[in-house]
This record gives sequence, structure tokens and C-alpha cells, in this order.
Amino acid sequence: MQHVNGLTYDFLFDMAKKLADAGAMMLITAGAKGNEPLVMSNGGTPYRAFLEGRVQGDSYALILRLTNLELKEIPAK
Repeated sequence: MQHVNGLTYDFLFDMAKKLADAGAMMLITAGAKGNEPLVMSNGGTPYRAFLEGRVQGDSYALILRLTNLELKEIPAK
């Protein structure tokens, strides 16, 4: 894929770098309140989505990971 302009590249590169530097993934949600899973088609399976960023030199990758598993909080000990 080729970027249309430098602004798009800068925005997406910065997002990937922030995620990579933090060693974190960002939860991507849908719905009016932003608390619903993603559904790719009408009547389709709902997925929880996580965005991961990777950077190497001037190159970057944003990876969207999908899961239909239920997420549960790990109890503190």
C-alpha cells in the first residue's frame, strides 16, 4: 500500500511508534457508546479487536488482532 500524503504517513507512523514503545495494544470498539465488539457483516460474529504497532526504521506496521473469546479481569492476589 502506498500513502497518499505525508500527513497520513506521519499520523499512522506515530500511532504505531507509541504502541510499540509502550509495549501495548489498543482496544478498538464499536457502537454508540464505544463499548461494543466489532461486527464485520450483518449477523456476523462479534469480535474484540486490538491494534498493535511495530516500527523498524522508517517502516511501520499496524496489526489488527481479532478474537471472539470473552475477556475477563484477572483477580488481584
